[in-house]
Amino acid sequence: MDPVHSTRTVLCPADNAVMPRCAVHFYFHNPDQQAGFMEFGILRNTFIQTLRTSLPLALATRMQMTAFTYGGLTASIVDDPPLPPISKHTDDTRTVRRMIDADFAPSTQPRVIFGFPIQCNPLVGDPLVTLDVVYMADGVGIGLTFSHAVTDMGGVVRFCVEWSRVARFHYTKSATEHKPCVLNNDRSWFWPCICAEPSPPTPPFVTHLEALATATDTCAYADSSKHSNELFESAETDSNAEPRAARSPIYRMSISAHGVAHIGSVRDAVCPGVSIPNLISAALWQCISVSSPHPTTYFAASLTARTHPTYADYWGNTSTMKYMHHETHQVSRMPCAELARVIQQNVVSFTPAEFAYIINQYTSESYLQKLQRFVENDKAPRVMVSNMSRLPFYETDFGFGRPAKVCCPLDVPHGMAAFFPRSRSGGIDIYLRVSDLVVQNVVNHELLKDHITVIVYE
Repeated sequence: MDPVHSTRTVLCPADNAVMPRCAVHFYFHNPDQQAGFMEFGILRNTFIQTLRTSLPLALATRMQMTAFTYGGLTASIVDDPPLPPISKHTDDTRTVRRMIDADFAPSTQPRVIFGFPIQCNPLVGDPLVTLDVVYMADGVGIGLTFSHAVTDMGGVVRFCVEWSRVARFHYTKSATEHKPCVLNNDRSWFWPCICAEPSPPTPPFVTHLEALATATDTCAYADSSKHSNELFESAETDSNAEPRAARSPIYRMSISAHGVAHIGSVRDAVCPGVSIPNLISAALWQCISVSSPHPTTYFAASLTARTHPTYADYWGNTSTMKYMHHETHQVSRMPCAELARVIQQNVVSFTPAEFAYIINQYTSESYLQKLQRFVENDKAPRVMVSNMSRLPFYETDFGFGRPAKVCCPLDVPHGMAAFFPRSRSGGIDIYLRVSDLVVQNVVNHELLKDHITVIVYE
C-alpha cells in the first residue's frame, strides 16, 4: 500500500500522555559576518513552502477527536490556511561564541527560544507548529516546535533537513533546486497492515499493562528522612505553606565522542552485540534503582517498526514504548553488561506483530488511565529511554554550514531519558528529569564517571 497524504491522521492518545510536543533548537555560527547569513525572508518563505508539501497537517485550522477503531484525529485543512506563528527576534546580548565556550549552558542561550515553547494541543485550538528565529551578533538560533499530533521527533528532523535543502538553493544559487518531498505522517494508510498482523503467541500487552498497573505503589528512599517522592521530585517549603512537591529539573548529561568510543571498547569486551545506547541505558537503570527500596523497577524503550518492509516508507509516529519490570534489588545488583543484554534482547525481539498488538490497545480507556497514572506518578523507579542520537540533526544545512549545536528543550516526564547527538563529531547528550540523588549515582557509576559532565538544563 502506497503512503498518501490526507486530512486525517492517527494520534494515539498515549503519545500526548508521554510528550505533547516535539521541539528542537539549532544554533548556527557566523564568525566571519557573512552578508545575508540566513536572511529571515528566505527562512520564512521556504519554511512555509516546505511545510505545505512535507507536513501539511501542521497548517490545519481545526482538529477534533474521531471515533476511529484505532483512535485518531481529523484535521480540517483549507486551501489557504492561516500561517503558523513565525517570529523574528534580535538579541545582541547573546553570542554563539559564548555559548560554544560555555558548552551551551542554559544561561548563555537566548531566553526567547530557550524557554519552553507554547503548548501545541490540537484539541484546544493551539497552533500545531511554531517557529522562532533569533539573530545574534555572530549567528542565528532557530526554535521549532511541532505538536505530537503532527509528527514525532524523527519527522521533525527529516522536515528540518528538507527545509534546509529547499532554502540552500535560494541562499547559494549554486546548488540544484530542491523540491521538498512528502513526509508521510498519516498512520491510517498502514493501519490495515497492522491489523492484519497475527497476534504474538504470548501477547506482550499483558506484561505491558501489568507494569503500568503496579506502578502506583509508593516508593521511599532507604533514608526515612527523605520525602517519599524524592526519587523524581524534591520537597519545597516556605514559611507560610505546607511542604509540597516541586518538579525536578532536567539535567543534560554529556558524553564526548572520545567518551562514547571508550564506552564502546568496554562494550566490545563485556557485551559484544549490545548497542552503546543500550549499555548506557543499563547504567541509568541501575542508577535509578540503586537507592530505592521499591520492590519493582521499570524500564521502557522507544521501539520502532520502521525497519520492517511494511513501514519502510513511513517517516514518523511508528514507534511505541515497550515496558519491562524487574525486582529492584536484581537491577541494582546485576552487572551492567548483563542488564544491557536484557535490554538489547528486549529491543531485537520487538516484532511487527508485537507492535501491532500494543498499538491496537492504545484506545483502551483502562490502558490510558494506567499510562497517565504511570507518567504522572513520581514514586515508582523507572527510566524511559528514547534514543534519538542517530537521527540526522546535524545534516540541517541552509548553505552556511552545519549547526554549531542542536539542543533538546523537551518537556519530559520524570524518569524519561532523551538521547541526542552531542555534536557534529559525535558524542551523546542525555536529557533526563530526575532528582539530584539519581544524578549523584550517575556521575559515580563505574561505566560513566570518567566520561560524563552534567549541567542543570531547566
